[in-house]
Amino acid sequence: MPIHKPGKVLLHHIPLKFVHDKVAGGGRKAVDMSIPLVPFIDFLIVLVVFLLMSFSASGELVAQKPSITMPSAENTDVLEISPIIAIDAQVVTLDGNRVADTATLAQTAQVDRIEQLVQNLETLKRNWAILHPAEPFNGEVILQADQAIDFRVIKKVMFSAAQAGYTNVSFAVNGTGGGGGDEGGGE
Repeated sequence: MPIHKPGKVLLHHIPLKFVHDKVAGGGRKAVDMSIPLVPFIDFLIVLVVFLLMSFSASGELVAQKPSITMPSAENTDVLEISPIIAIDAQVVTLDGNRVADTATLAQTAQVDRIEQLVQNLETLKRNWAILHPAEPFNGEVILQADQAIDFRVIKKVMFSAAQAGYTNVSFAVNGTGGGGGDEGGGE
């Protein structure tokens, strides 16, 4: 068997013209391919509009849920970034995740722990300790409650937060003037 010069040999022995054209590079694309800029520019415009619409320049930390009518307060203070416990007529949530039903909590006057809330707050506390190893835990939590909620429910939520180590409770309110910002808190 004679020695041949090395080269492309894959599919060259097939006697069909279209196979030979594909193997020989007859189906190549043009070198001066144009980039479709119009769809790319449209995408960037939509992205910029979305980011501008979702950006809040006022610095509000607490987005008021539509189902909650927060009370108004004249003397307010600016809130720090903290876990948010929201209480409306149906459900108690921690950072948007359901932890209890408001109707079930309002049935008894006895102050009991809300186990799911305590567990979730303890998990957040452990995560905070991992992320901030040199800083002491401040135990801040924001309570956003509807003004018509029974105080027994708020008392159980505050008790559960204290059980998890969150003793610095700030109430989110609608500021009517005077204080530091639109949303404020008190202890």
